[in-house]
Amino acid sequence: MKQLGIDPMAGGKREDPGYAQVSGYIPKKLALKFKAACTMRETTQSEALEKAIEAWLKQSEESVSEKQPDQ
Repeated sequence: MKQLGIDPMAGGKREDPGYAQVSGYIPKKLALKFKAACTMRETTQSEALEKAIEAWLKQSEESVSEKQPDQ
């Protein structure tokens, strides 16, 4: 498990050209639940967002491929 507190890699992704920042607006209650869930799971918000986006993209790609006619 990761320790909460000061992350020795903090800022590392910010300086890494292999990473990009994404942002958006979500309902405040959802944001608070997300932050609390990350804390309870001892994971960073970045890690959770990365997993959520990967899952969403996979689901989205599967949905698109189901709608395409056989070639």
